Amino acid sequence: MKSIDIVVPAFNEEACLPRFYERLQPVIDALDYEVRVIFVDDGSTDGTRRVIGELIDRDPRISLLRFARNFGHQAALTAGLDQADADAVITIDADLQHPPEKLPELLAAWEGGAELVSAIRARTADVGGFKRLSSKLFYRLLNVISPVSLTLDSPDFRLLDRKVVEAVCAMREQSRFLRGMYAWVGFESAQVPYAEDARAAGQSHYSLRAMLVLALSAVLSFSRVPLRLATYLGLSVSLLAFGFGVYALSMNLVFHQVIRGWTSLAVLVSFLSGVQLLTLGVLGEYLGQVLEETKGRPLYVLSERRLGAAGSGARAAGEEAAGAKSSGRESA
Repeated sequence: MKSIDIVVPAFNEEACLPRFYERLQPVIDALDYEVRVIFVDDGSTDGTRRVIGELIDRDPRISLLRFARNFGHQAALTAGLDQADADAVITIDADLQHPPEKLPELLAAWEGGAELVSAIRARTADVGGFKRLSSKLFYRLLNVISPVSLTLDSPDFRLLDRKVVEAVCAMREQSRFLRGMYAWVGFESAQVPYAEDARAAGQSHYSLRAMLVLALSAVLSFSRVPLRLATYLGLSVSLLAFGFGVYALSMNLVFHQVIRGWTSLAVLVSFLSGVQLLTLGVLGEYLGQVLEETKGRPLYVLSERRLGAAGSGARAAGEEAAGAKSSGRESA
């Protein structure tokens, strides 16, 4: 029988988790697969760990990975992928915006030959117009400036074949944008549409600042266009300055006129200073990326790994091997 691991990152989702499990349980009960659900507690400060512990006591298919602190959604997904050892892995959020009832469709596309199955939002609920518009603009921009082609309206709700999981887990960069990494590794892909509901409870933990940081990481990780733009901008300014110098010299030698005015000089100096600062800022962001990579720090640190009773036997042996392999990744 084929095995499926379901990775569920959770950060302060105490109110959502019981409802999530109520909808997930009948779905996985009906599947003709060996199923394990891996909850990744991303350093929650509420009762998330307690609720997951209660679910483990009720259902032996459930396991828990708990971070020592909050490392972020991308790190939580990475930890789940590192721990997974099934034939396919499904990543899904715990807030019920990703409907568990779509899991059979993802699996059907996988059985049909797809190695990466992405769930595509056909409708969104409880999402403002600004967030929807900015998301579309960002993905279109990233598709233009980077070699990877991202699918619009495709969140971290997808199925990955074992080959895709191994390829993604081999990429240990610090600034992680998994949606771009999925596109970068390639493989045969398919799409499954779904209607995104409102959160089951609470509020989204993705603030505007968090989204901007993720967007910046995506651009820096998958495109060198900002560096090229800084180069082109510097070259353009240099050509303009050279042309202005030729014009000023010609006016003096040919027409014996000296161009006057401190205003034009102040504007030029300010403009050139702004270009220099912008270029230094772009270089600084890329150097910051290099610095993070050279430190070689783990992507996350686990404070607890708790396996359900279904984790015994063959799969437990696989998990021990995964834990040994990931010791350099997580320092746990």
